[in-house]
Amino acid sequence: MFEKILVPLDGSATAQGSLPCVKTLARPFGSTIVLLHAAEAPTELDRQEAYAKETTDRIRSLAEEYLTGVAKVLRQEGFKVETKVALGGVAHSITDFAEAEDVDLIAMSTHARAGVPRWMMGSATDRVLRHTHKPVLLVRPAGETPLDAKPYPLKKIIVPMDGSRAAQAVLPFVRGMAKTLKMEVVLVQVISAETTVQFAPMGPDTWAIPANVLQQIDVLASGYLAGVGKDLQREGLAVSWDVLRGTAAHRIVEFAQETPGSMVAMTTHGRSGLRRWVLGSVADQVVRASGEPVLVIRPPAG
Repeated sequence: MFEKILVPLDGSATAQGSLPCVKTLARPFGSTIVLLHAAEAPTELDRQEAYAKETTDRIRSLAEEYLTGVAKVLRQEGFKVETKVALGGVAHSITDFAEAEDVDLIAMSTHARAGVPRWMMGSATDRVLRHTHKPVLLVRPAGETPLDAKPYPLKKIIVPMDGSRAAQAVLPFVRGMAKTLKMEVVLVQVISAETTVQFAPMGPDTWAIPANVLQQIDVLASGYLAGVGKDLQREGLAVSWDVLRGTAAHRIVEFAQETPGSMVAMTTHGRSGLRRWVLGSVADQVVRASGEPVLVIRPPAG
């Protein structure tokens, strides 16, 4: 399932924040960990061509030295490791390499440094999410992560659902991880107590959903989650489900924080009431706010 896991690094201990999760996945799946240093290459101006080449060679040499050191530590722990240095635009280098090498997962820290710019939402990480079709595992480390950090203790996969086929596109990955890592699957659906409606010619307004309607929605959501959950249980997986109330992203993040050893797995497209789960909306907000690992899947077109 995860034969190749691509881990972009920039030389900082913060960027190494994804490694504990990568170790957790790589050992049972027998994955090859591909360490990639992607850096902006200097522009080769005619009068500065020699200087640009010298700078490029220096960057490559330092990057190779750093990746060799990281690979040595991981190999001592029994992992299969490859290294690669790419010079050019950081986000493009990551996405192009992921496609060319047909990796199965990109694992990134959401806060790190790449020279002067930061890898953060709105920058390289955001661009990778928007342009790659590969699954992306995002980890927001609390601080610097040493190379010999222990694997992250993943116990539960929280799967936000909304009744759409797009949201269910994450389930094949959830099945594979739950079976291999012996994790419990926790299905959740968030029901908002309010919705936004348009009263023409006035602007949009907020309407509180009546209690009896909310109760009916809760029943429907519970039935939907139970149907999905029972299908997974028939495959031998441990599954539970819950209907939550509140703002979708906030409740998902809050629920994950209340669930130790959890990972959130969700798609970038789906439906939540009248709103779409698009990158820039619920999935984006969860990635920005969650302190737990988040696996983001883009569903197939159509």
